[in-house]
Amino acid sequence: MDTASRLILFADVIDSGNFSKAAERRAVNRSYVSKQLAKLEEQLGVRLLNRTTRSLSLTEAGEAIYQHACSLREQLMETDALVASLRQEVAGELRISSTTQFGRLHVLPVIEALAAEYPRLNIELRLEDRYVDLVGERYDVAIRVTEPNDSTLVARKLADNPFMMVASPDYLERHGAPTKLADLADHRFVVYSGEYGVNDSWNYRAGDTIKTFSVSPRIKVNDGYALLKAAEDGLGVALLAAFVSRDALRQGTLVRILPDLQLIPFSPIYIMYPSRSYLPKKTRLFIDRLVEYVGEPPFWNRPVPKVHSP
Repeated sequence: MDTASRLILFADVIDSGNFSKAAERRAVNRSYVSKQLAKLEEQLGVRLLNRTTRSLSLTEAGEAIYQHACSLREQLMETDALVASLRQEVAGELRISSTTQFGRLHVLPVIEALAAEYPRLNIELRLEDRYVDLVGERYDVAIRVTEPNDSTLVARKLADNPFMMVASPDYLERHGAPTKLADLADHRFVVYSGEYGVNDSWNYRAGDTIKTFSVSPRIKVNDGYALLKAAEDGLGVALLAAFVSRDALRQGTLVRILPDLQLIPFSPIYIMYPSRSYLPKKTRLFIDRLVEYVGEPPFWNRPVPKVHSP
């Protein structure tokens, strides 16, 4: 038996209360346990235990060594658990919560690929814009567009989340393309209106100052897809996240307006999951695939066509 094994045996003896119970748990005889601890004391050059016929107690050195032995035992147990998780088959149920529009556009493609590759993996994707209780509602992972506020969760930043002001070519043909901020006073707006209020005050940076301009919405919606569709249908100017507007900009159904205006981005996009020393392989696989899919920098934050005059 090596030193590390003797240290763990020493911790087991203290936790069991005596040599006999530790020997019984190990399925060895009492004398074997006693001899191994005697060898440990000899190796370390200190007495670890005060022994009597009825009880044993830790010496001052034994107390310090016991704490170290417990830490070593815990690390080895975590290593065993990690190895077991890495050997797991990718199977069972994976429960994912995501904000609605991000889930439709960017989580679903990753899920479809995983489902095709791992036929024994069952995936539940819940699209909702509320802040779910991961532990209480038994989610494995959540994608959130909000700053983390729960220290018990691991929050991994997936991507920055810039905004873009957009409108359809048809709308700009009818109402004219604004060339400066003041021109927006003559335009119509479609805005997001959700659980946390109406997004009708838009922030931008002017030098070292953050300023705000307010808009008078013509249409309010509580769904990201409806906001995108309303803008594409020419109902007004909209403020959209880059991950929402990317495809429409590339396809020409939307164009960016006032591209030089430094709009203040919303919260970054985070992957959140319960804090623990290791993750099930299915959860780690999903996180890694989503990070790979998004890329660095995120593909929706790469250059897009600028505004053109209709």
